[in-house]
Amino acid sequence: MKTRSRKVYVVYMALVAACMLWLQLLDAFTLGDDMAYRFVWRANESEPLQLVDSFGDLVHSQWVHYHTMNGRWVVHSVAQALLGFAPPQLYQVISALLFVGLLYLGARLTVGRKQHLFASVLICFFLFVVSRGFRTTMLWSMGTFNYLWTTTFTLAFLLYLKHLGHATLTAKHWWLSPLSLLVGSSHEGLALPLAITFLVVIIAERKKVAHRAVLPYLCWYMVGAAIVVLTPALWSRADGGMTLYNRMLSGAINLFLNMRVGWLLLFTIIYLYRKNRSLLRQKLWQFRYAYLCLAMSLGIIAVCGTNLERVAFFTDFIALLLMVELWSTLIAERWHRHIIIASSAVMVALLIPAIVVRSQNYRYSEHIKQQMMEPGKELITVEQPLKGDSWMMDFCRERYVYPSAEFGFYCCYMAFNAHDTNIRMAATLCNKQQMVFLPEDVVKKIATDSMAFAHYELDANKELYVWRVSEGQQVDKVIFSLKPEDTSALMPHQRLLAYKGNSYVMDDHLRYSVVRVGGRSYLVFTRPTTNIFRRIDTIKYE
Repeated sequence: MKTRSRKVYVVYMALVAACMLWLQLLDAFTLGDDMAYRFVWRANESEPLQLVDSFGDLVHSQWVHYHTMNGRWVVHSVAQALLGFAPPQLYQVISALLFVGLLYLGARLTVGRKQHLFASVLICFFLFVVSRGFRTTMLWSMGTFNYLWTTTFTLAFLLYLKHLGHATLTAKHWWLSPLSLLVGSSHEGLALPLAITFLVVIIAERKKVAHRAVLPYLCWYMVGAAIVVLTPALWSRADGGMTLYNRMLSGAINLFLNMRVGWLLLFTIIYLYRKNRSLLRQKLWQFRYAYLCLAMSLGIIAVCGTNLERVAFFTDFIALLLMVELWSTLIAERWHRHIIIASSAVMVALLIPAIVVRSQNYRYSEHIKQQMMEPGKELITVEQPLKGDSWMMDFCRERYVYPSAEFGFYCCYMAFNAHDTNIRMAATLCNKQQMVFLPEDVVKKIATDSMAFAHYELDANKELYVWRVSEGQQVDKVIFSLKPEDTSALMPHQRLLAYKGNSYVMDDHLRYSVVRVGGRSYLVFTRPTTNIFRRIDTIKYE
């Protein structure tokens, strides 16, 4: 039976690797960070762009990146090398294998060799089905490096520490332990909570760990975490000019919306508190340092000032490991087989539409690349699926597709603005002076209707406003006049985020741009956030 179980496990993991590789191979070319890492990072974005074409360029680029962006020099050096010099299939194959490694290592850390299939299936199910942001943490190139690769290597490091156990400190460990610095310099969202936890372990268990092999590994990891956390640009980037109240509000929204598995862990703890308090006390004490790490991670989200779904990934993953361990204890083994089958059936049911929408997005991406390669073509039309046609397809796009080009207020780049850094990079990569991207429905409407957008109108997906302007018209800002709003009639979450002013001024030059289409000039600007959009009365520009 043991041999049969091992064979089933190997076959299951091989199928998971094949499915993950299939999804990875449909990774679409993007205009975001994937593009940026093909270039030498610049301290001043207005400087001329330069492609990375040597090891020296890579080192210089990461030196500048460390001082201007963040301190993830280890993972970003690997990312920049692979994105700049290697064929995309290489990192895609590695990522598929690392995803399987993530499941295996997570199971080994939570339940050991016992019930490893059950634990691996649960981890896979919650990552693929329940957690938000699977597209940005596992299926988007830079997300794969920053989250999948980082987490897998950290789990391998933790499993190695577990393997060391009570081993006595020897010369071999003094020589090997500095490698822990590389693991600690991975990602501040994971390294900082773990480093704080390791510090508490050293202080609380000082008599036990003083002469054990794990001590130098923990210390070197903390040094690596300090390097990544104390980067000059990290704190100003996390702050973003926001007040502490706004950062905590944004963090609370993040925890509420994106912490799916964390809430399940909380409900599991509440259930144990009501049904078996002695078991709960035993588990809390046994994994006290893991729960401390989770608490530290929650604190980081609470004050980081952003509510991006991938920011909650590490916190949710720590909660996932703790929940899998609890469920492996609480759920009788006779039910494990049924849960494995049911979870697998749900994953297959979602995998099919996920492949469909990723294939569609891949075709859109190939169409974009074909246009970008055409000499002299500066206006790139972007095919987009019409939102709202199918809730199932919308659901799968939201979780499994990172679009090649997107438009909207919260985009990390403004594809319609030739001055956006990433769009400048796209133009440079194609040997062009400039390039702009617009939704295909907008370009077609202008081509077939001479009166199109004579007054401001939204595109088909209601993400961009388009407005024809006089030739040579310069625009310095876009002004939205707002209707009064009865906040007492709003839902509680709407009331919390209600905009107080009577007008809203868009003077961020990247959120609007004057674009030439079909021989005419058009003002293109992003639709503002919902709390402002629902109150728009009139719009004007100056």
